[in-house]
Formats: sequence, C-alpha cells, structure tokens
Amino acid sequence: MALTDNILAYWNLNNNGSGGVSIVDSTGNGYTLSQTGTVALGTGLIGGDAVFSGDGSNLATTTPFDFSGDFSISLWGKVDPTNVGFFIGPVSGSQGVELYLLPTNNGAFVASYGGTFLATSSTAPTDATAWNYYVFTRESGNISIYLNGSPVGTGSEGTDLSGTYSFGFESTYNTSFAGSIDEVGVWSRALSQSEVTELYNQDAGLTYPFGVALYYNNAEADGDWGNLLNWWQDSGFTIQATALPDNGNAVNLYEEVTQNTQGADQCFCYSASFWSANFGAGLTLQSTGVVNMQGTSIFAGTTTDGVSMHDSSQLTATSVVDGNVVMRDSSRAFGSILGNATIYYDGGNGQFPIGGTVGGSVTYIGWPAISPQWFNDQATGGADDGDFANMANWWSDETYTTRPINSVGYQQLPDASTNVFIAPDTGIYANTGDAILVNSITANNGYISNITLTVSNGIVFSGNGNYGTTNAIIYADVTFSGTAYNDGSAIHGNANYTSSASLVASFNHNSLGKLTSGASYGSNTMTVNIAGGGGGMISRLLNLPWFINI
Repeated sequence: MALTDNILAYWNLNNNGSGGVSIVDSTGNGYTLSQTGTVALGTGLIGGDAVFSGDGSNLATTTPFDFSGDFSISLWGKVDPTNVGFFIGPVSGSQGVELYLLPTNNGAFVASYGGTFLATSSTAPTDATAWNYYVFTRESGNISIYLNGSPVGTGSEGTDLSGTYSFGFESTYNTSFAGSIDEVGVWSRALSQSEVTELYNQDAGLTYPFGVALYYNNAEADGDWGNLLNWWQDSGFTIQATALPDNGNAVNLYEEVTQNTQGADQCFCYSASFWSANFGAGLTLQSTGVVNMQGTSIFAGTTTDGVSMHDSSQLTATSVVDGNVVMRDSSRAFGSILGNATIYYDGGNGQFPIGGTVGGSVTYIGWPAISPQWFNDQATGGADDGDFANMANWWSDETYTTRPINSVGYQQLPDASTNVFIAPDTGIYANTGDAILVNSITANNGYISNITLTVSNGIVFSGNGNYGTTNAIIYADVTFSGTAYNDGSAIHGNANYTSSASLVASFNHNSLGKLTSGASYGSNTMTVNIAGGGGGMISRLLNLPWFINI
C-alpha cells in the first residue's frame, strides 16, 4: 500500500508565497486551515513550519473530518515540556481526540478523549524542545501511539471522534500551545508500523507525496547528480542509495553539482534543500516542491518551482526561478525571478537583494528608512509647509537635489533608525502623519516647534542664529550650543548648555524657574558644560543669587 492511499489532508506548513504559513491542503482534498491570531513561519524540519507563541493563536480545520472509523494523525513537533503542549484538539463545541505532551507524566506523549487517557507513551521524548515525530492511529477501535517511528503506547476507544480540529489551542481546556509543528498528515485508515517508520525516515522526515529523502555529497568529486555513488540514504553518508532521485524524492544537497550525466542536465526531485551547496549553470532542477537554500548555497541553474532563501545563500546572474522567492537574512538574488519576491530585513542583516529581474511583485517586510535624511521644505521641490510627514520635504544629502530612496527602491520617511538633519533657516513645525520617532536630530540654525516627537539619541541645536524650539514637546535629551536656545518648549529629558550665549538666551526667554520645569516648557533636568566657564562666570552673567554658582 502506498503512503498516499486514503490520505485525507496534508499540510507541509511551508511559506505561502508572501512570507506567511501555508494553510493549503497539499492533497487537493480541500481541507484548508483557518488562522486565528498570528502564527509565525519558522525554518521547519522540511521547508518551513508553524510557530505558536502560546497566546491562543491557532490553525483550525474548516471542514469536519469523518473519524467515525479508522484514522491516523501524524506530525512533527517541538514544545516547551513544562507546559501542557496541545498539538491538536477539537475546536469549541466539538468532541474529539486530543494529542499533547503532559509535564505531570514527565513530558510523555498522550492521547485522550473527554479528559480520559486513551493511550500514554511509555517513554517521553529525550528532548521535547527538538523535533520529534508523533503519530496516533486507530484500527477497529484499537489505538496505537508512536514516538520517533517506534510504538510507545496502546489503548482502545470506539467512539465517533469526527469533527473540526485545531492546532495550537485546545478550547476544552482553554490551553494554548507554545512551540512548533510541521508536516501534518491525516488518513482515513490506520498507518502500519512499517509506514510510520518510513515516514519517520531516520529523523529526517518525509513530505507529501512521500518519496524517500536522499542525500548528495559529491563523494566522487565529479559534481555529477547522475553518479549513484554520490547519493546516500542518510545524512551521515553511510548507507548507499540504491537509485537516483526522481520527482517523488526529497533531496538534500551538500557540496557541488555541476552535471547530470544520466538526465541530460535535468535534475528531478520532489523538493530540494541546499546545505552550503552549489547548483551549477546549465542544470535544471525539475522540482515539484519548494527549493530551500541554507548556509552559503549558490544556485546558478534553473528551477521549475519557488525558492526559499536563508543565511547568505545566493541566486547568481545565470539563475532562473520559475516561481516565487522568499528571501531572509543576507541572501541575495542576481538572476531572473519569474514569480513574486518577498524580502525580509531580519533585524538589520538584510541587504538590498534584487540585482536581477522580478517578473511579479516585490514585497519588502521590515526594511527601515535610509539614514541619514535632511529636512528642507524651502529647497526646490519642497512643500514650504514645515510638515515632517510630507516626503517632498526630505532629501538624501545637503545638496537638496536627490530624494532618500532607500535600499529597497522607494522613498520612506525617517523612522527610529534615521539620523535627521534640519537645513539652516528651516524648521519642522507640523506633522500630518503618525507619531514621530527618529534616532537623532541635528539642527544648525534650524528649529522645531508646535509638534511632539521622540528622539532616541538626542537633539543638537546650534548655529549663529537664535533658533530654538517653540511650543514643542520633545522626549529626548537636547544640547544647545552657539546662540541656540529653548524658546518655550517642554523637554522631557536633560537640557545641556554648551555655550554661555545659549544659556543666557534660554534664561532670558524662560526665566530660571522654567529652565528645568519639565512642564509646559523647560526641561526635566539641566547641565552646563561651557569651556572656561568656571569661577561663577555664568552666575555673574545671569545675575544669579549668591548661593547658585555655575
């Protein structure tokens, strides 16, 4: 019997083409999942996985399963074993089998129904936080549960367990799951012991339609996909493969592939994972599933499906991807992408990745604005409205002729990563957009007034004119130098005066009591750092009382 016989549904939980978790049933039987909350896309055992944070987010079937007779459920999972980890359970209002790990049983794998244990594993996973393979089967009312390919518990239950099911949240016990699941399958028959072992595949797993995984490591140093001596049945390269891969096999590639002497340079597989491996120009990867690139992998050929890129993997100028591409970390693309591209910034590790062409759309997720940016609403092309949120007022340098197009190809307003410079004799005094958050602001004869902003690493006002701030609320430390002064703003931070002129002007406009008020205007605290200003010179300039000596 084939592993695909009587299969009801299969979710590989790889990416959905736009960076999220795929909820599509790979079998074509229509058991699409619905998503509640945010279920993140992880790297996965094979291609990708669903990551649950324990906040109630879940994936649920919208079409009920007929579990009145024999059936099987299999999945890969990893979970914090200190909590009850529900891999699957009935949705609200339903009764059905529940599969989970139970900390009170030392993290044992448990199947239950209505609060009654149906079967409990005799051994717990060695490390539940790593990937483990869990299977539940029922045949003629007899229940078996498996852990990592081996039977670990039995029981019996003949009740009709039909209904809709949820991954990540168990409504009966109001319990959320914190962990990951991958490669979930449902059958309307009981899987046999040998089939469970085959699906486990020596801890490497299989994905629908369940071709055996093969491993390439170029042992013959000829780069030949068509040389059987380069192929193995295990990741340790100890068990020789008995046949070359075809479109039913998941392949794992290590090292270099430069030719296929038995396939006219057409390389067939169901899916491919590259592990710092190179796939040469002139080769075509006839993959019916996503190609997953890790490490320093380089793809120079053609693939007939999508590509998921990680680490510093690269599509060269000769590469052609006939599908969608998802790019993470520091991966780069210089070839031709015929589908869509989704590019994550990943916390600052990303680079502008598209050096070739993209036939579809390009979506950038998490990319910051360019830094630095210059504000000037008076230059040619400026809006003359003092508006922070008007992109017409922003420039990429002090020539005020080019716009701050960021590394992903479009203009974006400053954000928390941006160092802002205000052009001389111009000011920011309006904001028609969202709350303002920037990294730093430098204003040489420029000013800020009548708006509220937060600056992570402070503001410097300087210059030869009397430019300060008026009726602004500033959440930052501010340095005043030259003749710049505080003209009635509320500084929720420290005001640091570095010239006598700035301190005197601020005192004259605000009075001593308001220099540090932190209320309607002034600052929470103040410091004075004026070179050569010791001996009470500032006190004498301001005519302060004898007990205040600055």
